[in-house]
Amino acid sequence: MFPNLNAELARKGLCLKELSTITGIKYDSLKNKASGNTEFKRSEMLKIKKEVFPGKSLDYLFQTEEDVG
Repeated sequence: MFPNLNAELARKGLCLKELSTITGIKYDSLKNKASGNTEFKRSEMLKIKKEVFPGKSLDYLFQTEEDVG
């Protein structure tokens, strides 16, 4: 659902479980959000950006496959 987020996680060698631990977002919740079943809260997106990807923009990280084309 979020190809850029997935690619950046892979570049850092992180999985969703590790992202959950780093950010404090519950794993099941994060899994549902990453797959597009539920929406990320803005505060969660900011936390992921700040704590894991400070050099990346929110627009880039949370661009969906639909946004691309």
